[in-house]
Amino acid sequence: MNPDTARATVLVAQRLVSRHGLTIREAFTAVAQAENGTSSAHADLARAEAHAELASVFASIREVFHRLTPVVKEVAAAMNQVVEQLSTPPTSSTHRARPAWQSPYGPPATRRRSP
Repeated sequence: MNPDTARATVLVAQRLVSRHGLTIREAFTAVAQAENGTSSAHADLARAEAHAELASVFASIREVFHRLTPVVKEVAAAMNQVVEQLSTPPTSSTHRARPAWQSPYGPPATRRRSP
């Protein structure tokens, strides 16, 4: 059993103990029966608790996405503006009075050797 499955098993078993008054042994047996597809009153209860827990988690995830939607839309709009600005050629003249390799400060100063 991988660690995630083990944590889920313990979670469902805890819910069965706390909400339905099953003993720990009954709860883990019910979870094992539910995993194996065996039908029993407690296994059906374990499946229902697992579905309820998943529904709760998915409701929380949906709420997070619902709250993030406006922020993601703003970020997407800002990114579109940046892309438009980067794809638009500059409006200023691109003609240069000097070649790109030439320094705007003129040629380097020469040192005079003293005799």
